[in-house]
Amino acid sequence: MDRNDTVALCRAALLCTVCIPCSLLAAEDTRLACDFERGVDTWRPRAKSIDVSRTEGGASAESAGCLHVHGCIESGWNYAMSAPWSIQPERLYRLTAQLRVDKLGPDTPAPYLKCEFVGAVPHSSLGQVHTTPYDVTRRGQWQLMQVEFKAPRDARTVWLALEKGTSKPAEIDALLDEIRLESIERLSIFEQFRLTPIPKQLEQVHGVHPRLYLNAARIGELRSAVTDTHAALWRELRELADKLVKRRPPVYRDDDGWSGEEQLWQREVGNAMPVMAMAYLISSERKYLEGAQAWALASCGYKTWGLGRIDGMDLAAGHQLFGLGIVYDWCYADLDETARQTIRKTILRRGTAMFEAAVTRKTWWGRSYLQNHMWVDACGLAVAGLAVYDEVPDAALWIGFALSKFRRPSDALGDDGASHEGVGYWEYGVEYLLKFMHVARTLLGVDLYQHEWWRNTARYPLYLSLPRRAWSRSNSIVDIADCPRGHWYGPDYLLRGLAREYRDPQAQWLAQETDAADVTSPGAPWLNLVWYDPSVTATPPDALPTLHHFDDLDIVSARSDWSGDESLVVMKCGPFLGHKAVQEFSYDPGGGHVHPDANHFVIFGAGQWLIRDDGYRSKWTNQHNTLLVDGRGQLGEGEQWFQGAEPLAVKARPRILRAQSTPALDYIVGDAAAAYPADLGLERFQRHLLFVKPDVLIVADDIQLQESKSLELRFHPERQSCRRDGQAFLFEDKRAVLRLEPLTGDAVQIDAAPLAMEGRHGEKDQTMFTVRLRRGANRWRDVVALTWAPAGQPVKQVKLDRLGDVTTFHVGTSTVALDWSRLAATCKP
Repeated sequence: MDRNDTVALCRAALLCTVCIPCSLLAAEDTRLACDFERGVDTWRPRAKSIDVSRTEGGASAESAGCLHVHGCIESGWNYAMSAPWSIQPERLYRLTAQLRVDKLGPDTPAPYLKCEFVGAVPHSSLGQVHTTPYDVTRRGQWQLMQVEFKAPRDARTVWLALEKGTSKPAEIDALLDEIRLESIERLSIFEQFRLTPIPKQLEQVHGVHPRLYLNAARIGELRSAVTDTHAALWRELRELADKLVKRRPPVYRDDDGWSGEEQLWQREVGNAMPVMAMAYLISSERKYLEGAQAWALASCGYKTWGLGRIDGMDLAAGHQLFGLGIVYDWCYADLDETARQTIRKTILRRGTAMFEAAVTRKTWWGRSYLQNHMWVDACGLAVAGLAVYDEVPDAALWIGFALSKFRRPSDALGDDGASHEGVGYWEYGVEYLLKFMHVARTLLGVDLYQHEWWRNTARYPLYLSLPRRAWSRSNSIVDIADCPRGHWYGPDYLLRGLAREYRDPQAQWLAQETDAADVTSPGAPWLNLVWYDPSVTATPPDALPTLHHFDDLDIVSARSDWSGDESLVVMKCGPFLGHKAVQEFSYDPGGGHVHPDANHFVIFGAGQWLIRDDGYRSKWTNQHNTLLVDGRGQLGEGEQWFQGAEPLAVKARPRILRAQSTPALDYIVGDAAAAYPADLGLERFQRHLLFVKPDVLIVADDIQLQESKSLELRFHPERQSCRRDGQAFLFEDKRAVLRLEPLTGDAVQIDAAPLAMEGRHGEKDQTMFTVRLRRGANRWRDVVALTWAPAGQPVKQVKLDRLGDVTTFHVGTSTVALDWSRLAATCKP
């Protein structure tokens, strides 16, 4: 809904002290209904292109009429809306409605109903709640849409809308009937999450502290271990704890200048508390207890945990609930009574608010089962609940809620261990998943570790690590999706947790190497002490294959060797969530950080980046090393967050067709045609990567369309300037040189220049250096050779011998042959 619509509805609410647009069934309990027996009541279309009218029949045999909503709409977030309905502040309500969807546009997500709360002041939106989306697998059937909620304290009215689920163009033909909004005595949806009975493992620690991650026996073991096997890890933790004690907690501020309404500066407050609490448990030094208590009380005193409608409902709350739960549990016996009561009351108030918001769908992340926000927030809520469950009866609801949320991701994760959000977000999400899995096993008797994704996931940061002699704090991992180039959380303690659980020697080695290189990020270094198992021998990956195919997300990592100075090529060509999740979900459960980049690749060689990703930006295909058709890119592009509803609507599944490795040549083929809108008529976009190790990559593209269109292949070098050498472009700096040479230039326009790109928040003042190859055709086979070397050394040149169904190249003394049709390649000396 745009601002003008909101203003108009707010004004309408102010003009009448009692606004009851539909049949008032019982004034005493403000029970309202729309049956559309005589007309459309006060519902109106969002745009002129949407028709809202009454039609005969309805959801039940007794229904004489219902609301018919149909048409196409170009923008906005809803198809149709009601006038305001009066509600009472802080009262409990249930909204129900019957919805039948007969038709949706090809890229249109499933619709749902929304309640938008409005206060007494114009423009004063107080948040919203949603029903679950319509199940499109049962299209043509009436379905019950329902949500329960507590009206905000300042709410005066609420208006309803049939929501699109996207701001992009959409098409619908649907019927709406039997809308009911009624007050209720208790939110019945809460009870489904109550732990009944309380697990015996939890009953056994009733009244016992500490119980989260540690108990008295384990603390004793650690006090001994920090003088021996855990000594280096203890020194690292203690140094950080000393800095935090000295620094003191940050003073509350509304705006920190960068994190906006999320108030993400508070995440570090939550992260700091367990560090000092662990230092106290190990050393018994009172300064650490006083530090942990001071930071906890500062957190309790912050007037908001996030601004506006997300206060207490997102990451600032998730981190701080976790930290407060740990301090309360670990330091319980030694906190002063005032501090203990303050922390417990804050956990009760904040935990209750988050739980109610999540269950009544005031939070956006409640069904985002593959997204880091849900994992962080549900884990924080669970840990806080486990800390006080024997003092706060409803805390058992919070624990049950989190358990229900953490069961679902396992159903949708493939077996490959990869993350659609990139390594940085993998670190963030896996930290909170593992934190919950630990307490679920020890205190709830629930084992969530037995899944192939978890057995394999340590391979993801290993194969997407840069050659280790090039590591720095800001440059150590491949930055696909919205991931940075440096570590965000750990990953040392995460890898040690995985090494401990799965007896994984390479995970132990990577943890050791990242520690030694000082490239880790201290999100939760106390977990190093909890999870490190020295009986797992650290073993380098020298015996592992240099090529790895993550076959659910269809990401391929290919490196020349494991020396630490190797070249690395990474290619993506899979469904945005992975093959399994795309089949599993009818709505997007958390793909916002994905990029529209099927058949995109990056290169790291000669100690630095050569061909790059675009980084954390708005989601556009033209910012990647792949194809544009008539200037358009792939499904899901065009917004700050990837629009996953578009590829999900058509179950788009681009895929890796080949991923083969020999000592001399790695051969990778992806077909990205399915990633593009159907109206472009793209029938084939097969990209062949021939990695002639260690320093040559041949990119051969086979493109076919139903009819001739404007085609453009883009390549984005890291270096922002170049010089020409005939048809080739040379990118040089003090460390390396990259040669990019088109080998099939007939009828192809070629240029290289900085081009405007869109930043993370839509900024228009950013550029990326871009090499473009363009031509108009319905069939195009194109070849580009990329070669590299350390600065001052010659780069190899690739000669195309014959372009046909089998194309041969000369690379130094070797001959490379590509069979386009058979998807086969060879390299012979």
